[in-house]
Amino acid sequence: MNEYWEYMGIKTEVKEILGYISEEHLDFFAQETMVDWNVKKLKGKELFKLCVFGVLNENRASSRVFENFYENHFFCKYAQIPKNKSVSHSSIAERIGKINVSYFEKLYNHTVAVFQEKLNEKDKLKLSLYDSTITSLSASLLHFGMQNGMKNKKGEQGKNSIKFTIGFDGLPFNVKFHQDQKMISEDLALGNILEEHIASKKDIAVFDRGMKERKTMVELSENQKYFVTRIYKLSKYVVAKNSEETLLDIENESIKLVKHSKVHLYSNRKKTKQVFRLVEGMLKSDGEKILFLSNLPEDEFTAEQITEIYKRRWDIERFFRFINFKHYFSRQWNGIQVMIYIILIASILLLSYIKLNKLKGYKIPKMSFCNQLQNEIIKEVIIHCGGDPSKLQTFNI
Repeated sequence: MNEYWEYMGIKTEVKEILGYISEEHLDFFAQETMVDWNVKKLKGKELFKLCVFGVLNENRASSRVFENFYENHFFCKYAQIPKNKSVSHSSIAERIGKINVSYFEKLYNHTVAVFQEKLNEKDKLKLSLYDSTITSLSASLLHFGMQNGMKNKKGEQGKNSIKFTIGFDGLPFNVKFHQDQKMISEDLALGNILEEHIASKKDIAVFDRGMKERKTMVELSENQKYFVTRIYKLSKYVVAKNSEETLLDIENESIKLVKHSKVHLYSNRKKTKQVFRLVEGMLKSDGEKILFLSNLPEDEFTAEQITEIYKRRWDIERFFRFINFKHYFSRQWNGIQVMIYIILIASILLLSYIKLNKLKGYKIPKMSFCNQLQNEIIKEVIIHCGGDPSKLQTFNI
């Protein structure tokens, strides 16, 4: 291990992190998906490395930025791009718009599986946080998607939107893409991804009050999938028969818990057969009523633990703030999906680096990750050249 990085407390270096997505994996998935069939320029793995490198090194990546990286001698040697090969920014954008998206989907799923196993803490409670983010572009730029906003004076829709629903457990382990108008509903978007949530006492789904559909909550309970959420303060419910409300006197810096009860919800004016746990609290800042809902067993989780679990939902909000889903240089649905997969893969590499080295925050660790990657390339160049710059032309990692 490099003594400097060891001194800085870095135990797992970038080279090891990147090694989990090996050349063998890149070639295997390329062959499996036939991503390079009838393609002379920009092979699948070249584009993958280019985009991951670009996303990590530049917050507002664009096809012109990627073109510049492609002309960088050190990067080309790292990515094994042949000497004197060049590509225009328009070719990069066109390739991303048409390339087989399944290649990047398989790389994403492989990356998730590898690092979930690597970071797995056995017998520890897992929280799977689910939420959506919507991005909008001018309708003159994006010719598909959901209508999410006001029309102009001519009755024309000013912007079109696309939506991504993410499952996050410290890593973004699942993603769903939505462009159909009906998926503007968070009930449908969250319901769609929650269908894949695994039934386990040690894996709890956490989502916000955007999910209003009681049917989904009933189905989660019927399938023995545990969850914690919030519901609106005016939601209709009735205390279950033979159940008593329990007064609480628990508080922290932001909320005071006042009541715990077992309730039936109402769905389409009908009372649900399932009984849920309801924890009522009050925000200390303004006295607003706040309701938490769960189906966690009472003998294993207290009312206070339910609220603490929901508090962890903030982790996915922080992830959305860190990841840039808003800057695309492909205006095609295929290209947007490719870029999202690449962004998520890059984020998994960085988040794993942060977790394995027990770092805090995002900004400084990202700088450290990128610096270490560049230093690794330079180190390999120096070793290869033996101090002789003329040998640089034959360098290849």
